Amino acid sequence: MPAETEETYDINKSIARQDEYCRAHKLPHFAPVDGICWACGRNIYDKDGISTKRASKEFITGCPHCHRSYCD
Repeated sequence: MPAETEETYDINKSIARQDEYCRAHKLPHFAPVDGICWACGRNIYDKDGISTKRASKEFITGCPHCHRSYCD
């Protein structure tokens, strides 16, 4: 898994990094596969949401915008 060194907000990379993180840690992939929150319609990986670096290092279980849980 490539290390992200700065705070970037690349939606496609973020989706890939979260998928890699979940596979590497044998976790279910709760984040929307396209990044679009099904509750509020915003992309969780946009500039005001989850950075590519964070997506590569944390297990995403909810929306940073509307705070809806994806694992209820």
